[in-house]
Amino acid sequence: TYRKIIPSLLFALALLPPDATATPDTADKAPAALVDTSEAPAKPAGKKATKPASKNKSPKKPVAPGDAAKPAPGAPADAAAAKAAAERAAQAKIAAAAIASDDSPEAKALQKQLAKLTLEKNLIEARLALAEAKRREAESGARLKAQKEQARKNEEKARIETELALASAKASEKLADKLLRIRELETEAKILKGEQENSQAKYAAEISKYNAELAAFQKKQELARVATQTAPIYRKEPLHNGTLHISDRRIALNGAVTARMAAHAIEQINFYNNQNAEHPIFIVIDSSPGGSVEAGFQILKAMESSKAPVYVVVKKFAASMAAVITTLAERSYCYNNTIILHHQMSTFNYGNMSDLEDQLRIARQWYERLATPVARKMGLSLDAFTKQMYAHFASGDWEEFGDNAKKLKWVDNVVDRIVETGIVDIRKPAGASSSGPSRGMPDDCQVKVDEKGKTYIQLPLLDNPFDAWWIYDKRNLYRAQ
Repeated sequence: TYRKIIPSLLFALALLPPDATATPDTADKAPAALVDTSEAPAKPAGKKATKPASKNKSPKKPVAPGDAAKPAPGAPADAAAAKAAAERAAQAKIAAAAIASDDSPEAKALQKQLAKLTLEKNLIEARLALAEAKRREAESGARLKAQKEQARKNEEKARIETELALASAKASEKLADKLLRIRELETEAKILKGEQENSQAKYAAEISKYNAELAAFQKKQELARVATQTAPIYRKEPLHNGTLHISDRRIALNGAVTARMAAHAIEQINFYNNQNAEHPIFIVIDSSPGGSVEAGFQILKAMESSKAPVYVVVKKFAASMAAVITTLAERSYCYNNTIILHHQMSTFNYGNMSDLEDQLRIARQWYERLATPVARKMGLSLDAFTKQMYAHFASGDWEEFGDNAKKLKWVDNVVDRIVETGIVDIRKPAGASSSGPSRGMPDDCQVKVDEKGKTYIQLPLLDNPFDAWWIYDKRNLYRAQ
């Protein structure tokens, strides 16, 4: 019977709680009531009868199988399985009590085995309890660590939130200060703008007053520069008793005769013709060394084409192309000591031998075309006129004072005085240049200094390759490009 129930007994022991098993030393403490002697099998022969339980021990009330299987609150939902386990545990306790009450060697062997199993069970349970304790301690430590970490995070979060709140408060305070400062600056700007507008209005009034005073002063100065007591004198016969009267219908021809000067002179001739075709026009030469043959020829043709007579007046010096213009004019006037100079064409040539030959050929043709009318007026041929140049001066630069020039028919009249009746306003015209054709040197001639420090006059480029310079330049003052 014991051998048959041992497997079930061992299985049940594994399911018992720690206080449900009894060691061999406590086997006699098992309740006698747990052993059902009426149903116990007959003792085998040769074995002693089992000792009855001690009478001093008060029997405990047997645990009914139904009581052991009663589920506690919160037990598993499978009540049937729990009840079966409780019944097996009760049977195991009864079997253990039976073994403990048996004194047979076999029962004692079983008791020792049971005690050993119980110790092993207790050891396993102790180990399990220790592992559970360690697990719970680890869980507790992890939970504590997690709680500490969470507390640290909460503290850090609270700190950050506090810092953010403080920073936000400071930023709000700064923003409020800046907004207040902006409003203050806007107010100041409005005040300054108002003051500025008032100042501008005040200054504008003062400037307007000063401008009015300045305009009045300038007008007064301009009136002082205008001859209001006289007016230009227009005479069909400008020479009277040795005095030449020049009106405001005058064109200045000073310096080198250039294409620009010729264009200005031709424009003025046309303008004065459109004003009045009877009163004479005066080309006044203070001093001119000559210039471009083409430009001079254009001036001569404009003089010939003019309905109003065009007279040339030389005050100081006229040479080369300027002398040709003087001699070929309808009428010409000069002082007694004015110098008129005629010579063979003298020009600037550059290039190779063929270029120089071509330029010389063109220069000869220009000389023949322009000098021949001068020689004819003198009653000479061109060759005779040229020989006379070198007969009077070895250089061929034949110059004469005004009285002798009149005898040679280079000029028509020698005058004692010249009256400029047309200069009644010495104000500078708008857009006029101080070196323009009406004053001094023409605009397209430039005074320069070379690398050796020598001053020279740079002539402009000629308009076409068939033009040439007919210019008197004894001092090598002029340079062509």
